[in-house]
Amino acid sequence: MVKLPTEEEVSIWVKAFEPYYAALGRTAHAWNHLQEELAQLFSDLSRTDNLGLALWHTVKNDRGQRDLLETALNSALEDEDWTKKFPKAKNDITWLLRETNKLADRRNDAIHAPCTMGVKTGQLEIMPFSFYGNPRAKKLLGKQILNEFKWYEGCADTLRLFSVSLAAALRNDRITWPDRPHLPALQQDPIRAKLHPRSEGK
Repeated sequence: MVKLPTEEEVSIWVKAFEPYYAALGRTAHAWNHLQEELAQLFSDLSRTDNLGLALWHTVKNDRGQRDLLETALNSALEDEDWTKKFPKAKNDITWLLRETNKLADRRNDAIHAPCTMGVKTGQLEIMPFSFYGNPRAKKLLGKQILNEFKWYEGCADTLRLFSVSLAAALRNDRITWPDRPHLPALQQDPIRAKLHPRSEGK
């Protein structure tokens, strides 16, 4: 006969999951605000104001929206006067889009990978549930989930603030073009990092 967990055991597990729930929520929150600021950048870059924002929100997925931003950049670059006025725009906005697209895949790992609770060195630890072969969960294997999600959040916040600064510089000639930011470093336990070296140049 299967023994059901006691209320105390259930309470321990629920409490152990709370940091994961919070980290997942902060990751999603940071991503949503990054995407909204990219909408404003698109509007300023394409000089379409509310019409541009309306067009942006008719596109039903994030990647399609960012493709709109790339198209707007390419169109603006055809204007020699605009290119001379904003000589750093091409490289900086291209960099912003590239880093956002890279982060998008990791954000999708966070949102769509099922996670469970395991025991490591006598302590409960959040880990990806890859038993049934979920590809998103497999990509999180060997990673410290809470640190990983905190890194995603920090990257999204950094990219969002850069997007805000770019849009402001496009709107106002008196605002200095912003310097490209450094993305935060992933904080990882050195022992775990040695056992599970990161790939993809992270």
